[in-house]
Amino acid sequence: MNGHELILAFQAGRTDFSGERLEGAKLSGAHLNGIILDGADLREADLGGASLFRASLRGTILNRAHLGISHDYVNDTNLDDIDIGLDCIDLAKADLTGAFLNNALMFRANLCEANLSHADLRGALMREVNLDGAILEYANFSNADLTGAHVDLNMLKLANTSGAILEDLHPEK
Repeated sequence: MNGHELILAFQAGRTDFSGERLEGAKLSGAHLNGIILDGADLREADLGGASLFRASLRGTILNRAHLGISHDYVNDTNLDDIDIGLDCIDLAKADLTGAFLNNALMFRANLCEANLSHADLRGALMREVNLDGAILEYANFSNADLTGAHVDLNMLKLANTSGAILEDLHPEK
């Protein structure tokens, strides 16, 4: 299935695209609020500026996916496995349970109330992200950079943060 076919099917009322092969799909700017992409393969897909409010992306493969870029780290070869600047996309309350986001670039991302349980965020650059109300049980943040993140420190204790940079955190109020 390509991006155009997905958008047409979604507009026609289909919401569940679990397990779909959407490698390289062009979905930039699409309004896909409430879409279910559990286990979908979105490798190298273009979701720049897309709206995925209350979307479900449980176990979704997002390697080298482009969700909008808003950082200065593009040429850093240690961070180019995934090109994600999530401040350009609405993932508040999204279900990212078990999603593969290792080495993702998420500068100033809004993941407020998102479910990141069991998500693989190893080596992710997550500076100044908003994780207020996010579910982080068993999330793997090993070697991730969470400098300046807004996060519930009790919830963060339920995640793997070995080797993570946890400087200047802003505890949830």
